[in-house]
Amino acid sequence: MTQQRYKINVNGREFEHDEPSITGSELLKLIGLHHSLDYEILLAHDAKESEPVELTESVDLKLYPVANFSIKPYPEAVLELDDEEYPFAEIFMTPVEIMVLGGYKDTEYYLKQIVGHQEITYKNDKEHIVELHNKIKFVTCKIASTTVS
Repeated sequence: MTQQRYKINVNGREFEHDEPSITGSELLKLIGLHHSLDYEILLAHDAKESEPVELTESVDLKLYPVANFSIKPYPEAVLELDDEEYPFAEIFMTPVEIMVLGGYKDTEYYLKQIVGHQEITYKNDKEHIVELHNKIKFVTCKIASTTVS
């Protein structure tokens, strides 16, 4: 017997969950967000009406063929790009979209994420989906010009 999986849609991206209910905190972990105090979670009832979901509040997934959630960073959430702070309104952005916040062109620069003492480069993956949280850090790097001889 196979276990039923519950479909969850978050900001247009589909996920699945094994349990018939999910808390706000579990939802954030499911989609890879671990800074739970940075986000507002809304459960959509229809195109016009949503309700907030608290971190400890449980949502009964059996009530929905697909549970549609909207997760947005709180207005005071910022990312750091080259030591400057920029507010962001999405929880998923590409390196190109992040660089646009600082006025950088992806033809001239690429992005690195700084996690502690580690650098994650997006030089060869400009369309990678980056999950943002408050105070996430990035730096831009100039693309070396190649000369033709």
